Amino acid sequence: MESTLPVIFLLFLSAKLYSMKKLSINNPVPPLLLDMARVLLTYPQWLAAAIISTVVVAALEPSLAWMGKKVVDDLKEGSTDLSSTLPNYVLVFGGLLFGLGLIKFGDKLIDKIYTTRLIICLQRTYLQRRGKDRGAEDISRILYHCNRAKPGLDIIHKDAGKIIAQSVSVIVWQLTLAPAWLPALLIAVIPPIFIGFIFGKFIQVASLKMLTAQENIASSTTDAKKLELIEHQESFYRHTIRLEMFKSGTEILMDLLTWFGLLVLVLLSVVFNVGVVPQDIQAGDLVLFWGNLNLLSKPLGSIVKVYNKGREAYPALVQVLNPTFSGDISIEQEV
Repeated sequence: MESTLPVIFLLFLSAKLYSMKKLSINNPVPPLLLDMARVLLTYPQWLAAAIISTVVVAALEPSLAWMGKKVVDDLKEGSTDLSSTLPNYVLVFGGLLFGLGLIKFGDKLIDKIYTTRLIICLQRTYLQRRGKDRGAEDISRILYHCNRAKPGLDIIHKDAGKIIAQSVSVIVWQLTLAPAWLPALLIAVIPPIFIGFIFGKFIQVASLKMLTAQENIASSTTDAKKLELIEHQESFYRHTIRLEMFKSGTEILMDLLTWFGLLVLVLLSVVFNVGVVPQDIQAGDLVLFWGNLNLLSKPLGSIVKVYNKGREAYPALVQVLNPTFSGDISIEQEV
């Protein structure tokens, strides 16, 4: 089931990209999705390993919050001797950290192997489909465009599965250990994520202009075109900075997600006297809530980052996977 969820998520994301009024392209989305699927399935064993390792890491991360709750509850009850049980807690925490560390190391290694293979496959696909020798444009698309297109493929095998697995895992852990805190957890993290979608269209425009500037740079390396080269480099510089500003703005908003959510929670509970926080607050439940709040804010905040990643990678995906497309990706409104 987990392996089909990322594909469903990508279909939804691509439909959103296709519906944007600011971008019009004659190449329909379904063929692009099929091309992306062909690239991903070139190495099916690595695709399966990448998805499984990502889901496993995301599912096991809340175990540290569970262990923290157990320690606090045991100390509060006073039924255990701290001096005798502390070494056991240290061993258990150490074992969890060591085990998670090994799993995360394997996940990163698998992900690096697979993503490197994806770049190679994108390069080979472009060369097979380019139709004719394009000179400097080929160099730009192989060395630059393929790297810009790869994050769009990451959405399937990495980002979507991680978001779904982390969110479900945290909610299940919260329901199992302290269900009364679940409404507060959801209220704290869900509403602020809608703020982050405002930069998507600007990111896509800047990404497209960066690709265009990079192609112009690659075709202006002769001495006769030195002034043109400088002009294209400055254009690339401006759009790179602009793209980074939009991306950083989104990431900062997502980093503030937890604090903004907590502010909303406090206002609802204290000022408006809305019973979203349990009356009887236990120390262990509070530790669990704080740990799960940080864990849940990551995948939900990543929804916006993945959305923006798709907007950024979309122009490069089109130009790499369909190099013979004769039309232009046109932006109706300049940024």
